[in-house]
Amino acid sequence: MIVNEKNGLKYYQFESFCEAGITHGFFTRLGGVSPKPFDSLNMATTVGDSAENVLENLRRMFGVFGLDLKTRYDGWQFHCRTVIAAEVPRSASVKYPLRADGLITNRPEVTLVQRFADCVPVIFYDPVNRAVGICHAGWPGTLDNICALTLNNMRKVYGTDAHDVMAGIGPSIGPDHFEVKEDVAGKFRSAFGNRYSEICDLSENRIRLDLWKANRMLLEDLGVRKIETAGICTVCHKDEWFSHRGDHGKSGRYGVLITLDKAKGAA
Repeated sequence: MIVNEKNGLKYYQFESFCEAGITHGFFTRLGGVSPKPFDSLNMATTVGDSAENVLENLRRMFGVFGLDLKTRYDGWQFHCRTVIAAEVPRSASVKYPLRADGLITNRPEVTLVQRFADCVPVIFYDPVNRAVGICHAGWPGTLDNICALTLNNMRKVYGTDAHDVMAGIGPSIGPDHFEVKEDVAGKFRSAFGNRYSEICDLSENRIRLDLWKANRMLLEDLGVRKIETAGICTVCHKDEWFSHRGDHGKSGRYGVLITLDKAKGAA
């Protein structure tokens, strides 16, 4: 990934998306105004931080690309199967966003935003039909194949062919830290069948799953051929990323944004 710093904020980008002129960023926890344990670029009010702090952090994130915060469209991530096609930005008069773990748009005036702290962020770009998307693939979302649900909605709404799509799997909990119990492991065993061994590590009498590889496999099953994986573990790098598991549940959320506004590309 490409590492950038601007206005005190540090963020990562996928090279292929930058080459395509797609404004996007995976923003670290650095450069914001939130106090501990949300220090400092926290993007979520649901964790206990103030709305004022989060709003200022959002402004700073958008400001890196010269984007107006009024272009924001975000969803209330709830480990659900809902995907929303955003035609216009979310109105400031709407106090709470709709529940959705997948967002898509083909409108340059809309900036898609999601928040993460170990779950897997996946971004999409369809260069043929000029559409972008983002989804929140925690372990429930991976089992539900939220990537497929997001791409299927892009196909229905915009005519997207998965073979044309570029995908990026962002920073999240890595396979060295995602330890699960048998109940969760059993669900993945059922979902992945004879491929389960490719995403499961049973060493040291523990069960650890590779959500990066699991989502990559699901994308490849759909026909996506251009996939970049960040390979950055949020638990290993708590100095830069929020980690729900690494911080024992008391943590902020880092922000990811993507928009078609080509005129305001990578900084």
